[in-house]
Amino acid sequence: MSNAFWVYGSSFQIGDGATPENFATVAEVRDMTAPSFQRDTIEVTNQDSSGGFREFIAGWRDAGEVTLELNWLPGNATHDESTGLLSHYLDDEVRNYKLILPDTVLTIAFAGVITDFPPDLALESQGTVSVTIKITGEPTFS
Repeated sequence: MSNAFWVYGSSFQIGDGATPENFATVAEVRDMTAPSFQRDTIEVTNQDSSGGFREFIAGWRDAGEVTLELNWLPGNATHDESTGLLSHYLDDEVRNYKLILPDTVLTIAFAGVITDFPPDLALESQGTVSVTIKITGEPTFS
């Protein structure tokens, strides 16, 4: 039997920057992508490298980006230009976020900067927006 889990019920939260920080769940998240972890490599090939193969060691890690697909609600406090994701894009500040998987499977907390906020206003569907957040520093897992 599989131990897989269904991602339905996952949520995304934004911090308000207060002390202590309060988090609000972003309204009407359709889909999310988890951080896209990557690592640089440093070539250390030398005259003693065996078999004519290049050698590498681990370099800097990059937590990547998180992307949210939302039903866009311009007047909602978690989407708007006063306190929501659009305000985080406009203020250029590093903010705190949480991606929470259902049934306490995993919470990924991280700091990041919103790099993309393109609304899509197609005639034949609801208004949507795809928000991209570049993670800065090391995320935590709980």
